[in-house]
Amino acid sequence: MPAAERRSAQARLRGGAYLLLHRATGSKLGSYYREFLRQDRERSYPPPGELLARTLVHAVTTVPHYRGVASPRAIEADPFAALAKFPLLDRETVRTSHRQLLSEAGDRGTWIENTSGGSTGEPVRLLQDPDHLAWTVAAREVYSTWAGGGLGEPELYIWGSEKDLEGGASLRNRVGNGLLRRRLLNAFQLTDETIEAILARLRQGPPNLVIAYAQAGYEVARYAARREIEVPPQRGAIATAGTLYDFMRDQLEETFGCRVLNRYGSRETGDMAGECEHRTGLHVLPWNCHVEVLDAEGAPVGPGEEGEIAVTGFTNRAMPLVRYLIGDRARLPEREVECPCGRRTQMLAEVTGRSVDTFLGADGQMVDGEYFTHLMYFRPWLRQFQVVQRAPAEVVYRVACEAEIPPADREEIVAKTRTVLGEACTVEFEQVETIEPSASGKLRYTIRAF
Repeated sequence: MPAAERRSAQARLRGGAYLLLHRATGSKLGSYYREFLRQDRERSYPPPGELLARTLVHAVTTVPHYRGVASPRAIEADPFAALAKFPLLDRETVRTSHRQLLSEAGDRGTWIENTSGGSTGEPVRLLQDPDHLAWTVAAREVYSTWAGGGLGEPELYIWGSEKDLEGGASLRNRVGNGLLRRRLLNAFQLTDETIEAILARLRQGPPNLVIAYAQAGYEVARYAARREIEVPPQRGAIATAGTLYDFMRDQLEETFGCRVLNRYGSRETGDMAGECEHRTGLHVLPWNCHVEVLDAEGAPVGPGEEGEIAVTGFTNRAMPLVRYLIGDRARLPEREVECPCGRRTQMLAEVTGRSVDTFLGADGQMVDGEYFTHLMYFRPWLRQFQVVQRAPAEVVYRVACEAEIPPADREEIVAKTRTVLGEACTVEFEQVETIEPSASGKLRYTIRAF
């Protein structure tokens, strides 16, 4: 048997053993994975309103917070019209009305506590049922096939969440990772030594599907480029857990020698959307959720417009989140997208970042944080940066430098900052040794601190 066929056969055996492990522990992961994979290959997904209707009926009939919002009959007749009647749900309500958001149905003894990543410094406590976890993991594994992965094929995670790494993972997950040849390397505190270990793993082969926190993966790729360390082409790469800026994608693709896809997800609902190989935008994963993009008044934005994301998860029966304001912003496509991949799903043009990372101008207009990241591109003196708006007319550029800041560059950054935030804006530069990631392992490039 040729070597490639032998490796493929071994991968199928490892993937089968992984699914059997989950079946032996009572998980439906295997059946969900096979069904989702079939649907994806045939491009035959559940009707858009079917999962939404099921979720909303469960919410109004078993969850005190939603009781009486709409009748089951009205939901089944038009789930999207019924959804608009549900109140928007913010993080503060989840914290203060936690008990009212729990379902009165189901076996509470099996529910699992989780928390959101808390990149705003405000983590949310969640309860999730085992079926939600099996469903969302199955969807995630199917999405990995879009990037060149497959159950049993080697994967390298450059990861920043302690609860997923070896020390915090369950026994089942540790055994499962071993079966799948899935290696998770801690990117929470990146040092020269940890980056060297990651690059050594990539050089050992065989080619991996690299799944990385966007910022952590970028730091590894930039380190390799700076020290001229060659990395063999990998199977593919997925960047997640943070905004994937163009400069980051370019460096990742140059270093890893493969296409990089952008995946968007959360602890609250699992993976929500991701690019396919054509990168025409982000496909909302049809199994997990429905996404709305809303303006400041809570109304849907128009084509090509940006707004705040409200997500309704389809999978968690323990604590359904309906129209949950997750704290991120997205832009809709300017026109209907018929992606060459054939997946006819809800689409986002891009996820633009955290709502708190959008700055406010002097007259109250919103300024996308990416405006400020672009000001820092291609500065040879710069190693790391973070832009903090402390007040409407006060901005601080925190910079870790390779050399002194040239006066011309400083003047240009100050002038362009005042162009959007007003001539009265105070602009300061704070030089630091390094910029640490947040508690969730993510480096936030822009922060609005008021």
